[in-house]
Amino acid sequence: MRERAFRGSLLAVVMTAVVLAWVSPMHAQTTKLIFSSGPSGGSWIPLAAATAEVVRSAYPELAIDVEPGGTLVNMEKIMQDKAHLGWTMSTAMAEARARKGRWSAKPVDKIRYVASYFPNVWQMATPADSGIRTVADLKGKAVALPTRAAASLDYGWLPLLQAYGLSVDQLGTKSYGSISENTELLKNRQAVAMGWLTASPASFMLDLVSSQKMRLIPVSEEAIKQVIAMNSGFSRYVIRKGTYTGIDEDVVTIQASTSLIVGASVSPDVVYKITKGVVENNAKFASVSSAMKTVTPADMAKNYGIPLHPGAERYYREAGLLK
Repeated sequence: MRERAFRGSLLAVVMTAVVLAWVSPMHAQTTKLIFSSGPSGGSWIPLAAATAEVVRSAYPELAIDVEPGGTLVNMEKIMQDKAHLGWTMSTAMAEARARKGRWSAKPVDKIRYVASYFPNVWQMATPADSGIRTVADLKGKAVALPTRAAASLDYGWLPLLQAYGLSVDQLGTKSYGSISENTELLKNRQAVAMGWLTASPASFMLDLVSSQKMRLIPVSEEAIKQVIAMNSGFSRYVIRKGTYTGIDEDVVTIQASTSLIVGASVSPDVVYKITKGVVENNAKFASVSSAMKTVTPADMAKNYGIPLHPGAERYYREAGLLK
């Protein structure tokens, strides 16, 4: 009798365990995250959406909502606990960690690195017949500049001008605007140059070379050394010949990585899953940005000396991408 009762109790326990094992995945607690991405019309919003979808497919319990943002805005939002994830550039993070520029009085201890995506390549365009060969030639010339709030101004124009011994004040007529507005100024010959940190090939360059012969202004090796000394988030980059119609030689320049960052307070398990999901499915991002076609898992593990989130570090070590 006791044996029968024991067997009955054991069966009940086993059945309960089976039911729980079947039910628990269906009722797994959802973790909701806010991803602050980029400005409307740019590549960062669709890339954030693709990232959210890749993570959700691998880990249905992670629900990521994407909202507009920007390089510097995203960092501010994470520091203020208004977002969990965001895009920025390696240059902005390096400057913030060094407490330089706009970050001199702002601690960034709430931000951690997750992964590097595609390179934002410095591309300074000028009409082929403009006579402009180097950045130094822009002294006194009319130029089309990014908006004053754009990262391409702070992390592109300003350090490069400094490396060539110039300042914004030494340029000629200055027109601040969006990429499309800058492009129109070059088309209409109201400016001799424009420059942005963006994916390569860049849509504005494809537009320009379709209507006129263009040149990309290279960055000298000495200037590259100076720029990297100013900001460790930069690295040397080569735009290969043939990337754009009519540009038949390699162009040496600089790049700053598109970086996925996260709040330090986000659970290591959650960040581990996000990192594993995006790195092991990085090939899926090429359909959103062609610049991701050549990005490898090893490239994504580069953190430019910026502290990794423990969850990301754990994944990279397990994958053999971090020693």
